[in-house]
Amino acid sequence: MNIQPLEPVHSPDPRTTILFEISGVPGISGYGELSYKCPSCEAILLKNIYAVHMARIVFRCPSCGGLSRMQPAVGKPESP
Repeated sequence: MNIQPLEPVHSPDPRTTILFEISGVPGISGYGELSYKCPSCEAILLKNIYAVHMARIVFRCPSCGGLSRMQPAVGKPESP
């Protein structure tokens, strides 16, 4: 399983961000290729997901209360 750390968030912008309160770990499970862990306590928050579905969502870890999000995409955007 490929596990990536999420990016820590200190103060999410309520105008442009959705805050997802995870109640257990993993908070979301799917059939994708990547899993993501809390950057503070390393609890698996997202298991086997596709990152494209998680844009602009901030996750609150149920284990430590830390906030984190997907890291911004690297590289240039795809042309239509």
